Formats: sequence, C-alpha cells, structure tokens
Amino acid sequence: MNDKISDRREMMKKWIALLSLIVLGAVAHPGGAQAQGTIKFGFVASLSGPFTIWGVQVRDGMKMAVDELNEKGGVLGRKLELVERDDKNNANEGITAFRYLVEREDIVAAGGMISSDVGLAVSREAESLKVPFFLTMSGSHQILKKNSRYTFRTCLPAAPENMEAIAALIKDKRYTRIGAIVADYAWGHSLREALEKLVRPMAGVKLQIEVAPVPEKDFTPYLRKLQGLDPELIVGTGHPPGAPTFTRQAIELGMKTQIVGPWYPTDFMVQRVGDLMFGRFVDYSCVDLENQAYKQLAQKFFGTYKRLFDSNAFSGYVTVKMVADAIQRTKSASPSARWAARTISRLNRCSARWMPGVSRKMIWTPGNDLMPRMRFHVVWGRGETMESFWPSRRLRRVDLPTLGRPMIATYPALNAITPDG
Repeated sequence: MNDKISDRREMMKKWIALLSLIVLGAVAHPGGAQAQGTIKFGFVASLSGPFTIWGVQVRDGMKMAVDELNEKGGVLGRKLELVERDDKNNANEGITAFRYLVEREDIVAAGGMISSDVGLAVSREAESLKVPFFLTMSGSHQILKKNSRYTFRTCLPAAPENMEAIAALIKDKRYTRIGAIVADYAWGHSLREALEKLVRPMAGVKLQIEVAPVPEKDFTPYLRKLQGLDPELIVGTGHPPGAPTFTRQAIELGMKTQIVGPWYPTDFMVQRVGDLMFGRFVDYSCVDLENQAYKQLAQKFFGTYKRLFDSNAFSGYVTVKMVADAIQRTKSASPSARWAARTISRLNRCSARWMPGVSRKMIWTPGNDLMPRMRFHVVWGRGETMESFWPSRRLRRVDLPTLGRPMIATYPALNAITPDG
C-alpha cells in the first residue's frame, strides 16, 4: 500500500516537473502558441506624422494581400495575420515597435518602412534580432551595408540611383540651371550628396540647394531664393512631405519650371495640387502601369479603399506575397534567413516576374534589393507635355482604372538604359 502511494507521489512529481517545463517553454518561446495558429506579418511605418499617407497606402496593400491569401486557405494550412504598429516617424518608437512585434507577436517578418531616419534605426535592430525587414521607401544609401542579411529594399532605389535618372534628364535636355529642395533628415541628406556628386560637376550647370525642415508648411521663402536662379528644373525628390505644397506654391509664384517629385502617392498629389500640376510635375513609380495583372489589382484595390493602387500599396502587397511564397516553398514559417535567401535567389534569377504588376522591362541585380532596381521610370500627367527621365524611345497613354486621367509611361529600350543614355 505504502509502495503504491510512494509510486503515485513519484509519478505526480514527474508530471509536475513536466508541466513546469512546458509552461516555462511557452514563456521562453511565445511563438509556440502561434505554431498551430496564425502566421503573423508585421507592419512598421508611419500612421501619424508627415509620412502618414505613404504608410496608409502600404498597410492597405498588405491587407489586400493577406485577405487574398486567407481566402485561399492561408499558407501551410494556417491563416495570415497583419499586426500593425505606428512608428510615429520616430526612430526610438520604430525600434520599440519592431522589438514588440518580434518578441511579443512572434512575427515572421516586417515591412512598410517609409522614413529613412526610422528605417536606418530599425534595420540595425532587424539585423541584430535576425528577422527579415522590408523597406518600401527609406532610400538613404546608409541603410543597406555589405553585411546586411535581413534588411531588403522593395520599391524605392537608394538616393544615388534616383539621381542617376535626373542627371540623365539634365544632360539630355541640356539644362544649365537646377534648383533643389531637400528635407533635413537622412533621405534628404542622401539626395543632397547625390546632387553634389552627379550634378554639381557638370560643365556649365549651376546648382542651388535649399534645405527645409521635414514638417515645413510654407516653402515660399525657399522658392523665392530659387527664383533668383530662374531654374529650368526643380528637384523636389529630397523633400517627400513637402511635394504638394512647394509644387502649388511654385505655380502660384509664377515659376514655369518643371518639378521632379519624391515618389509621392498619386491620389493625394492630385487632390492637394489639382489640375495645375499636369504638365508641370513628374514623378517616379515602380509599377508597370500597362501590365494587365496590375490593372486588375488596381481595380480590386480601388473597389475596397477608393484609392489608386500606387507604388506604396503595390510594395506592401508584393512584400506579403513574396514572404508567403517563400514560407510555402521552404515549408517553414521561422523568421530566418533561409526563406529570405530563397526569395532573394528567386528574384535574382528573374523568376519573380510571376508577381502581378512587376514590370518585364527591368534590370535585376543581386543583393538585398528585392524588387529590381528601376532603370526606367514612369511619369504621369495630362497631354503630351510630360518629360521623360530618360531620352524617350516611345510614349504610350495608359488609362488607369481609378483616376480616369490619361497617364504617360516612358519605356526606353533595354540597350539604352545607362546613366549616359
């Protein structure tokens, strides 16, 4: 009898010990609960502050991708979940948000970053925590390093590559008076460096750069300084939040110059400047507006959100789809470099052209630039007055399904896409 009681006590002790180990394991590895639950993807970007409109577009693109995947049963038989955090355009907030998503939500990856200041800080955290992190904008050339393994670009090329296209335009049009407005943060500083390197040395070219705070609301003083130069071109790429304001104010001041934008969300630019911008303002895009798959996605996005499926929404959508594809192919939802590397490998072999909306007229390069580096750009507006960033080979009108305005896209032949044309 006593032996039986003793045996039961010993068995009870073993069960208690085992239960303790299970509980401790769950605390030490919170992802255990997710293993049979949802696969979580993190959104970390601005939902408040000067970069809100970019962040909202990226987030909603991600939402559409998550909904599509879940309608088809998810990934590896598990649903996907998008977990959002607002970085409030603050580096410390961004780091805190990213760490929360990794340590408390057990995300497999995160993306959506807009601000270069915040992206620079969070990318270092991603490398330390070894969790893939995808940039939508954040174009400072200081973010990606040779040893970066977990940080990737999607849509926006680094500042020097943006300026290569503008430098080619200046050469092609033989402009001699160039003005620029840049913001006082990492992206603006990177653009300024690129201007100094690529434009300042051009023979016979005068370059004047004005630096403004990120939240600046009145660009009249900066524009009046540029009026003395009488610029043929104003490079506004270095001040994203100020684009609609300085474009409208330049027109109101009677300046006839062409203005190059900062990858500004199209719908919002049209709303804030109006028809005055057409023929005066050009901007970049990383979507193929002529791609039929893109048009279908744009119609679907507009049907839900009543906004244009622009580069930012496209970047968010494609990022989630790429991560889901990598998880499915590697049969692993672990936030490791294994499936990230697999994704990179596929893209470098040009095989990512299966992604709806990705252009077939792109150069694909190795490294941590998930989307191909754009060596051509899309410009948009009304009429035949728009300029192309590269010497124009052929112009096509593209009727977007959402704005109801004609868009003009320029596609140089691939054998002509070098900075010198």
